[in-house]
Amino acid sequence: MNYTKAKIFNITLKNLRVSVGLQHTNQLDKNTIILNEFYESAKEQVLKDFDWNFANSYRELTMTGNIPQNPKFLYEYDYPNDCIFAREIIPYSDKEMVEFEIAANSSGQKVINTNLTPAVLRYTKAVDNETFFTTEFVMALCWYMAFLAAPAIAGNRAIQNDCLNIYTSILAKAKTINASEGYIKNDTGCSWLDVR
Repeated sequence: MNYTKAKIFNITLKNLRVSVGLQHTNQLDKNTIILNEFYESAKEQVLKDFDWNFANSYRELTMTGNIPQNPKFLYEYDYPNDCIFAREIIPYSDKEMVEFEIAANSSGQKVINTNLTPAVLRYTKAVDNETFFTTEFVMALCWYMAFLAAPAIAGNRAIQNDCLNIYTSILAKAKTINASEGYIKNDTGCSWLDVR
C-alpha cells in the first residue's frame, strides 16, 4: 500500500478518536497544525527506535583527516548526512563486533571514531518519501504521533498512555516481521565438517 502524509495524519487522528479527517497537510485547522509540528521529530524517533529494513543503508565512510580526540580510537570518519542512527561498523569477519563511537570533533562536527579502516557503516537512513514506508512502520508512526499529540488534540492523558502502550506493542510485533524477511548465512561452520 502507498502511504501519503495526509493518510498518516488521518490514521493518527482516528487513533486519537477524532472522527473528522483532513484533506491535505497544509490546512490551517488546529489538528493539522499540531500534527505538522510533531511529524518530523516523530518520524525520526520511530526510525531510531527500531532497525527497519526499508531504511537500512550501507556506506563506506570517508576519513576526516583528523586524529580522534578519544585516544582509544585510531580513525575519525565523517558522519553521513542522511544517517538517523548508526547501527554497526561491518566487521571483516563474523567473530566480533567492531567498536565505534559517535562524537563531536574539535570543530563541533559530528563524527564516527573507530579502529577499522576502511570502515563500512550500516545505518538507518532518513526516508522522506512516504511511499517507501511499510505498513508496520506507518502503524507505529501513527501511534507514536498520537501519543505526542494527545494532550493538545484529545486533551486526555488516558488516551496518551493507551497510544504509548500500543506503539510499544507494535514495535515488538514489527521486530518479528522484520526478522523473518531476508536471510544471511552465518559463517560458523566447523572446519572438520568441510573435510568430510
